[in-house]
Amino acid sequence: MATDRDTYTDIHSELELLQAEVQKLKKENESLRLWQEELRAALDATLEGVEVVDSSGKVIYVNRSFETILEEKAEERIGKNIYEVSPNGALVEALRDRRPVFGKIHTTLNGKKVVSANSSPILVNGKALGAVSVFSDISDIERMSRLLEKRNKQVKKLQEQVQEFASSQYGLENLIGESQALRQCIAMAYKMANSNATVLLSGESGTGKELFAHGIHQAGNRAKKPFIKINCAAIPDHLLESEFFGYEAGAFTGAAKAKMGKFELADTGTLFLDEIGEMNLLLQAKLLRVLQDKEVERLGGLRPRKVDVRIIAATNKDLKAEVAKGCFRQDLYYRLNVVNINVPPLRQRREDIPPIAAFIIKKFNEEYSSNFILTEGLIRHLMTLDWPGNVRELENYLGKLVLFSQDGREYMDDYCRQDEGRGGFVARAPESSGCSMEDYEKKLILSALEMHGYDTKGKQRAAKELKISLSTLYNKLRLYKQQGKL
Repeated sequence: MATDRDTYTDIHSELELLQAEVQKLKKENESLRLWQEELRAALDATLEGVEVVDSSGKVIYVNRSFETILEEKAEERIGKNIYEVSPNGALVEALRDRRPVFGKIHTTLNGKKVVSANSSPILVNGKALGAVSVFSDISDIERMSRLLEKRNKQVKKLQEQVQEFASSQYGLENLIGESQALRQCIAMAYKMANSNATVLLSGESGTGKELFAHGIHQAGNRAKKPFIKINCAAIPDHLLESEFFGYEAGAFTGAAKAKMGKFELADTGTLFLDEIGEMNLLLQAKLLRVLQDKEVERLGGLRPRKVDVRIIAATNKDLKAEVAKGCFRQDLYYRLNVVNINVPPLRQRREDIPPIAAFIIKKFNEEYSSNFILTEGLIRHLMTLDWPGNVRELENYLGKLVLFSQDGREYMDDYCRQDEGRGGFVARAPESSGCSMEDYEKKLILSALEMHGYDTKGKQRAAKELKISLSTLYNKLRLYKQQGKL
């Protein structure tokens, strides 16, 4: 039989065991508390917001970044039910469907921020104990995305405008004439249209080389791509390189912004080099390199850019003779002269003069609101002239005749006189010979207005004296204003 002493000993032993167990639990609780504090500190240190709910949807934890991102205090959130405060959020979806939810986008309650949330259910032995969600502030990304989208739309619009502005204006079908010489050139142009081979258009000034360049581009597989033209004779030598290849911002004094060169603008399309014979030797060497390597480097640039450009060049010079004189690089000449189309002068295809003259007069009659008649006598006269300036000279000549005509009859004054021997009319150059027809026309109009006045009656008298309609006069004045010549 156990004595009281034995009973006391047993109780004492059990008490010691309990005390040891309590100490152990205290240590475990302390460890758990420290672990919880470390976990909380770690969660508070993260840049993403964290929110935890229990199985019923009650919010039991949010970290500091949650407060910053959602702009909501922890005490205002904890204890609330997620089904009420954010019924369409990622947490509800993860808790309800027991599956992860990624990249759900929503705005904060105040609508100032855009947030991306990734949520996942907390499952233990198949039982959902709650769910956790991680938030990221993507407001800046969203703004940049919208800005990028806006910029892309602007770029697309500019590209469409550039395409419209830089597209070819004429087709080979617009070339007027039935002479064998012209038909052979057109046939060759059609044959080369779908080729990427370089074409050299040669011939005298005013024969229509640019029209052929437009037509070759329009008839080929690059028709819907850019058609960029550059007149090598019209740009100063020191600007030619930047015009061709472009430059980076800060490449030289005044280069505040980067600029694309003609080669980049013509990428996937055609670059028409008019008056190629006027290009200086230094730039000829750089052009040769571009044609060989198919890449350009902007002034001040650090890396070359690949370009896919079809080259059409034109010249009124004999490039072979220029090579012999040392004025044109032989290697560039061979590179350009892959296919040569020599556009014949007007004097070698006189049968084309009547249809060309008819087209020009129709155009000027519409422009000047006149009714000039192309008579048989005038046609015979036009056929006798050599036209050293070719179609361009013919156009200027007929333009003056139409400008000074009255009711379909040629207007006789100091500028046009009848050549009775051949039944035609010859335009006598004015004292200010050397200026273009457009400049001369403007000078006449402004002189008439100076004499009669710029008011309505003055314009009526000026139009009457000039033998043009009042509407034509107003259209001309409006054009001069747009061009900054008035």
